[in-house]
Amino acid sequence: MNFLGHSMISFEVDRKNNKETLYGNFTGDFYKGLITKITLPAGLKEGVVLHRIVDSISDREENFLNELLKEKFGIYKGIVSDMFVDHFLSKKFDRLFNENINDIEKEIFYNIKINEKYFPERFENVFSWLVSERILSKYADINVLEKVFSGISKRMRNGTVLTLAVEELKKNYNEFEEKSIKEFEYVKNNSIKKFLDKIK
Repeated sequence: MNFLGHSMISFEVDRKNNKETLYGNFTGDFYKGLITKITLPAGLKEGVVLHRIVDSISDREENFLNELLKEKFGIYKGIVSDMFVDHFLSKKFDRLFNENINDIEKEIFYNIKINEKYFPERFENVFSWLVSERILSKYADINVLEKVFSGISKRMRNGTVLTLAVEELKKNYNEFEEKSIKEFEYVKNNSIKKFLDKIK
């Protein structure tokens, strides 16, 4: 999962269980080290716990997208999988969540912004870019997706293979769509169960 997938898992957790995991789940990649060493209020810290659970399940070898990605993308298959999932979540948002993605994007950004005093180093610039470009709703646009992959490729050692991701997506678009939605549902259901068991 990328930002949108993580956010929608948190929405389900927070709405049904009166939690506040969205901030920590959204920013989880920017918090390193032991959970006990992270200086956040307990409620927000639970979001980082959820983020790591989501990532651990998504990173499993049996990820439904791996079979289509591992040969071409190797160690970067997880990045490609995450981005493809967010692309299809954005594209099919109304049908999947019965909500308007533009409204939810605003709600996500508002909930992140109110915790600005806790922003980790390097996150502020990323967040400004996400907001100004409205990336979560624009993940649906395959041209925007291509630009995002291009940007990621420049930050990765030997990451130029990522520039081929959209070309690969177009070749097997329907199969990627089916597997991406299936992957999200699997990760969502299992990560929520594991998270709720962990915090009992």
